[in-house]
Amino acid sequence: MAAELPETDVQELLAAAPQEPADAAAYLALIGQSAQSRALDPDGSLLALAYRAAPTDVRERLRTVMAADGDTDVIRVVVTGDQRDRIAEMSYAELDYLGHQLAEHRLWDELRRLARDLPLAKAVAAAGLLPERERTSGGADDAVGLLDTLAQRSGGQLRAMVERLPQDRLITRRTRGARAQASFSPCASELALKYSIWKWGKYSEFAMETLSISTGAATPRFIGKSGEVAFGNESILHLGDEIIVRMRDTARLCRIIRVLPDQHILCSSSELSDMRRSSRGAVLLHPAGLAFVDPGADQLRYEKFPRFSENQGGSRISAWLDSSSTLTTLPESRLIAFINRSEWHVVSESGMEIIQTAQVSDTHADKVAFSPALSLLSPHSLALHRFVTHPGKGEAEQHSEIWEFTPKGTPRRTAEHEGAVLDRWPPEKWQGLALDNSFAARILTENGRNGYVRHDLPWLQRQVSPHGYGRREFLALSPWGDMLATNTVLEWDKLNVCEVHSPHLPSARELLEQPLLHSGPQDVLRVRELRTKVGDPAVRDALDLLATCLEERFGQDITLGSGPRTAGGTTDIALGENGEG
Repeated sequence: MAAELPETDVQELLAAAPQEPADAAAYLALIGQSAQSRALDPDGSLLALAYRAAPTDVRERLRTVMAADGDTDVIRVVVTGDQRDRIAEMSYAELDYLGHQLAEHRLWDELRRLARDLPLAKAVAAAGLLPERERTSGGADDAVGLLDTLAQRSGGQLRAMVERLPQDRLITRRTRGARAQASFSPCASELALKYSIWKWGKYSEFAMETLSISTGAATPRFIGKSGEVAFGNESILHLGDEIIVRMRDTARLCRIIRVLPDQHILCSSSELSDMRRSSRGAVLLHPAGLAFVDPGADQLRYEKFPRFSENQGGSRISAWLDSSSTLTTLPESRLIAFINRSEWHVVSESGMEIIQTAQVSDTHADKVAFSPALSLLSPHSLALHRFVTHPGKGEAEQHSEIWEFTPKGTPRRTAEHEGAVLDRWPPEKWQGLALDNSFAARILTENGRNGYVRHDLPWLQRQVSPHGYGRREFLALSPWGDMLATNTVLEWDKLNVCEVHSPHLPSARELLEQPLLHSGPQDVLRVRELRTKVGDPAVRDALDLLATCLEERFGQDITLGSGPRTAGGTTDIALGENGEG
């Protein structure tokens, strides 16, 4: 610092000061000449101009120097009363710094005002700096209650949630390879994308990459040998911190391989079903019960379920794993549901406690049911889809039913439908449900089987798929159903286009990142309407909080209309006895 230098050196530094007054004020502050800086710029306006124009590293140095001097000018420099529009330009680091400075100097009125002007996540962080007595006094009743509400939230969690949301309604990624498969991460911040590579006359390798939903950027993660894999029988599952794949060979035996964060084969070739997410990892069916993939484990953990061996009837194990059995999960409730031939079960992850069991008796005895798909709609509701056919007759028909159950009560089939699922229950009826991907594919594809998504789905951000070999194929539906991933083959076995369609989350991000200072009364209705179209509970909760902030801010200026009604809850899909809505 110049204060520690000989007088001659200080004079040389002062002589080198920039001619522009704002730059000179910043220069004097940086070399430790705070007295001369104040003489040149008594109200801090010049320093504020220099700070605004400075790059990030210089801003940080200015804040550090002024804070070290105990100078309250740092508050006037970072934001002044006449320049509150600057809030929109501030980084989280700047606002965190400013908030702590206001708190340190006990400028509670300014901190309260700042909290009411910031974007939501930053407002939560600022409100948290207010002592409880300052949140509950010193302002209008509504504002006081709002600040206390904001302070109960986690600004870090809210910020992380907003930053994982997509900025664009359509993300496009071209990939080399074939047989694309995908899985969203549990929080839907990433899409794991797997595809096979044709070499030496066969699919001998596969590659995996992750696609950031926030930015659309792709990151290569893995490339390795496939072994002898049967066509269409691989799968991938994103677990958050880990990504696993299932490879099935021509003998119908499966290997489970962890490909991220490290590469490890979790089991030798075995008879296993497809994978589903559990509360801690993943779960699969195996001939004697369930197999679990625990975090960081080097092998599967097996739990026996006696009824499996009782119901196999001497048939080959892998045959019933393919054609008459499947599973689904509700990780947040630690529940697993599976069907084994004509009997479904709901069990808890801990101790394999049986919650409920029911026999699925076919309505028409002359029909054969096969290829089931399940989805737990709630801790007390289960959806089942199967294909049914008359022996020796034509194409199979779709059959769907909804079951309700309680731990001690008798399960009830509350709704039943023959035909395409969306003909009975349109897309909005499934909104906000954490649908199983296999069940979602039955709903969203043209006939439930061929993999091509219906052209009229409300997720699609352009009705015509990219020009290429075929139509859009279903890849994955995000948790809570806000995003749909599809794939279009451009050049068979060589080139694909993966698309992620997100009709509403980008609007949610825009509103949540907008400073409350820049909002208007019309935004209240926008937020209310958007909230009814979003399924993710964390986003819905943030929109509720944002609406509360806006209602407090604008009060009587809000034009109240009939407005949209909140979407129904998860039990609304269980429509009534014998399918009567």
